[in-house]
Amino acid sequence: MYARLLVDEMASDISLKAKASSNDLIVPCGLYETLSSETGSERTFVLVFPILRIRSVSLSIFGVDEKGSALDQCSFSINFEKAKWQSRINYRFNKELCKEIRDYDKIGTYSKISMEFWDCISDKNVNILRGLVRMPYRNDSIVQITCTNDSLQEIAISPVFLSDVKVRSDVSERIFFREIQFSIRVPNKIQNLVFRLIDKAHPELDSFEAIEDHAYRKIRDDSNEIMLSAQSDPCYPKWFEEHRVDLGALAKQHETFFDYRPLFSIVVPLYKTPKPFFLDMLNSVVSQSYGRWELILVNASPKDEVLVGLVEEASSNDKRIKSVVLESNGGISENTNAGLAVSSGDFVCYFDHDDLLEPDLLFEYAKALNADESIDLLYCDEDKMLPSGTLAEPFFKPDFNIDLLRDNNYICHLLTIRKSLLDELEPNTAQFDGAQDHNMTLQASERARKIHHVARVLYHWRISESSTAANADNKPYATQAGIKAVQNHLDRLGIRACVRQSRRPFTYSVDYLPPESEPLVSIIIPTKDHSDVLRTCVESVLDRTTYDKYEIVIVENNSTEPKTFAYYEELEKEHGDRIRIEYWPAEFNFSKLINFGVSKARGDLLLLLNNDTEVITPEWMERMVGICSREDVGVVGVRLYFRDETIQHAGVCVSGGVAGHLGRNLPKGNWGYFSLSDATQDMSAVTAACMMTKRGVFESVDGFSEELAVAFNDVDYCLKVRDMELLVVYTPEVELFHYESLSRGFESSAEKKIRFHREVSFMNYRWAEYYVKGDPYANPNLSTNEPYNCYYHL
Repeated sequence: MYARLLVDEMASDISLKAKASSNDLIVPCGLYETLSSETGSERTFVLVFPILRIRSVSLSIFGVDEKGSALDQCSFSINFEKAKWQSRINYRFNKELCKEIRDYDKIGTYSKISMEFWDCISDKNVNILRGLVRMPYRNDSIVQITCTNDSLQEIAISPVFLSDVKVRSDVSERIFFREIQFSIRVPNKIQNLVFRLIDKAHPELDSFEAIEDHAYRKIRDDSNEIMLSAQSDPCYPKWFEEHRVDLGALAKQHETFFDYRPLFSIVVPLYKTPKPFFLDMLNSVVSQSYGRWELILVNASPKDEVLVGLVEEASSNDKRIKSVVLESNGGISENTNAGLAVSSGDFVCYFDHDDLLEPDLLFEYAKALNADESIDLLYCDEDKMLPSGTLAEPFFKPDFNIDLLRDNNYICHLLTIRKSLLDELEPNTAQFDGAQDHNMTLQASERARKIHHVARVLYHWRISESSTAANADNKPYATQAGIKAVQNHLDRLGIRACVRQSRRPFTYSVDYLPPESEPLVSIIIPTKDHSDVLRTCVESVLDRTTYDKYEIVIVENNSTEPKTFAYYEELEKEHGDRIRIEYWPAEFNFSKLINFGVSKARGDLLLLLNNDTEVITPEWMERMVGICSREDVGVVGVRLYFRDETIQHAGVCVSGGVAGHLGRNLPKGNWGYFSLSDATQDMSAVTAACMMTKRGVFESVDGFSEELAVAFNDVDYCLKVRDMELLVVYTPEVELFHYESLSRGFESSAEKKIRFHREVSFMNYRWAEYYVKGDPYANPNLSTNEPYNCYYHL
């Protein structure tokens, strides 16, 4: 609420202050003098109040002289109900005056503390409001933020300051402001909120900021829309209808004749299959636009007369349908093996008895095989069919990803394996029931020449009461079977690792053991001043690291603060040769700093670490060493959090302008799209804020590209490593804080903008294939536009 206040006969050297209360509660208010005055000695002010659910407010106005002494005061009351009606009259008859004083607290030169909101992240029973506090710079300011609702009832908050910087004014080089990025958890109820902004050392800067429920809701909804993954998108059914094959295309597919016409053996184990489910499954096969298939129905419930009759009718109507009748149910593995024994196709498809295929699935598989005859295994994207028949939760999968496959059976449907390869594999037995497809996929991955992903939703996984899609508790034995499947796979490959159940159903954590030789790890930390930040980083390494063979190489770059060099002396005195300070006196160029640090390092493994990080996981280095020591791995990255425990980094997608951090801003515990932020997997890139790589690999690709002084040098490095056919692995099993500013990367000056655009151009030129063909670990059906590309957005 805004009110004009006119004061007569007031000297120019006297300032005016205001205090307000209601029923002994402090009411936030602001008092701003207008830039122009009326005639004579009259001065004009604007009183500002938040919109509150109170009847009236008692207001005291008093003068203060240059020495800060209080002078005369006057007191009066404002009735908010009457003020509301007066406002409506004023807007009708004095619109220009209303326009002049409205939002007066938002203009000017920031003489008080101001606050703006950027986003609102939903996190279970709270919302995380984030934004910026800006204020005149004082080197001794003590900033506090409190919160009430519109009835002035206090809401307990614990603000987290994510960054705190001194910035120069655009108006004058001699004027500075303090900018604090904040994160505040508040109850998730949408309501009017009032924040009091307090400087304990400079009360003249105190102010307030109110956010009304409609603005609060809009910020939350806008943030939710950006972070909405395809898994939860209510518009998916419409999207699917727009992207599925149409009747015209199906007709052309029926007429298409491929040079290579593989026979697909579709094996379906049946057990107490409900009639509607059976008929839906059968029709989805019979409706295939590609006709060279055989359907093998393995009936393990021979006493089910209805099902027996359905199978007999189907096999008599179509010679491509075979029936195998078992005496009893031997379990999913043995039942499937009975079907495999009579299969005669070039490829075997593993199909569940209650699911459905899209009519062009086999056509798409055949088309892929005609394009590349070396393909030995195929899979496609899938979704779930709710009991109502609605399609939901689409899983748009990455291309082949061995580390994600070890985490969980992401390939799942419709698993199709070349029969000649299948014959070489160990058959499933009852010990793998519940993870039988996972076991076969892992075995096949060890020998397959090529694994192909058809990036189209061609499979519908039905959710029913007995399915694992609806409830993981339906198959408690499946987790142990999965652990055994992954452990056997690693043992066959001679990889020293232990497999355990992860935090989610049917997912597995693989602990890769460091080599017995315990290679030396060189931790390289570029830094300039901010010794308190560096101290937090180094102490976390020293206090929490349980791996013994490491050294720390601090690359000093033009520090000027005496306390920085005092800290260096302290480190070298206390830790001897374990910590060394190497001096790079030239210009700031992150790539050059890293390359220089590596040249001074002694280790065979290099751990690049930002100075604004803090280790969380005690066994962090063992985990990184274990993964990085694998022959097929070139780089390892980890999960990073902002100070408010939202995700800063969970891998990098190479799309958008150049690249984006996956899962950025998701609250801890919300792992996003199919919990991929919580899954060890291969990526195209990871951040160098905490990155491990082999010295030999680093030298083979000539280190970091020094043309990239600030941005994207870590992404470029990872892509060079991938060109060596080595993997870039992201693991959430290692966690650190990264106290990076939320707005890091924003380029303000013209010089920085020019440099940034050159680095963007460098990346787009060197790695054009990624921006045309797409990141292989991202799905082409998902958005590549920033920031949606970070959240698997449709």
